[in-house]
Amino acid sequence: MENTNKQELAEEEMINCVDKQGNIVGTVERNEGINRGVLLQAVQLWIINPKTKKVLMQRRSAKKENDANMIDASVSGHVKKNEIPTQAILREAFEEIGMIPTELFSKLQTLNKIEVDFSKIGRKGRYIAHEYLAFFEYPLEYYKKQDEEVDELFFWDYEKVKQEIRNKNPNMRIPYIKETEELFKMLDKKINQRKEEKEKCEEK
Repeated sequence: MENTNKQELAEEEMINCVDKQGNIVGTVERNEGINRGVLLQAVQLWIINPKTKKVLMQRRSAKKENDANMIDASVSGHVKKNEIPTQAILREAFEEIGMIPTELFSKLQTLNKIEVDFSKIGRKGRYIAHEYLAFFEYPLEYYKKQDEEVDELFFWDYEKVKQEIRNKNPNMRIPYIKETEELFKMLDKKINQRKEEKEKCEEK
């Protein structure tokens, strides 16, 4: 029985590794993959309140082995073995902030994939990260953090988020690289589209 539990735990830690195009080429144990600098498959979610233009942010748990106590986007995590990125972000959002998967799925927007190499800035991990966006107007109390993963949830103005990343705030987990600016452009576009759609509805 004990061996079975160990096998299940080991299987739970297996995540996808990919090539530069994002194609799955195998699986690896999570910490081994991070420490060896294997290119891994990851997901990240930006939850934005379209009325206030505030972004739900999280401070990672101080107990995390990697990037402990750093400020991150709403949700982030790895794509596990036998998962696709959409399944991974729904699972991670439920685990980290208590989002109901069906509710998130109905609002989930796919942005793009970006390559992030933390080893270039003195940290661990190389990723092809699948970026997602969802608009929600829920108050902070709606979200229920997972204490093992998240120390704090809070809102930041979207422009402040961009500024902190561009200024290379050492507390930010999101690095400032060329791909980050491309991500900002996509987020800007989606936010403006949402505003225009709302204005058209109000005119009717």
